[in-house]
Amino acid sequence: MKVWIDRDTCESNLSACISCFGQLLRTGVPDRGCITDFEEDGSDDVVVYMHSDGEDHEPIFIAAKDRELVAYEGWDQFVNFQPNFRRNEGGDRITKA
Repeated sequence: MKVWIDRDTCESNLSACISCFGQLLRTGVPDRGCITDFEEDGSDDVVVYMHSDGEDHEPIFIAAKDRELVAYEGWDQFVNFQPNFRRNEGGDRITKA
């Protein structure tokens, strides 16, 4: 499966993102709001094309044998960039009195 993720479309912090991504790897169902596209190519391996913090990053290749490991350890341990932990988290919706 190939999955295109735009992390910038979600306000969740990194720990929520990791948990959500783990669920994707465990179920194989690409139903997350940050997924902009996916391609079922018949492979049990997963290739993730991630856009995060305003940048497109190198593809993340997850071999079928490593899916469970990545699902529980977190995708952030397997990338070559440091994702921001905090996101907007709804701060733009707070009204000031």
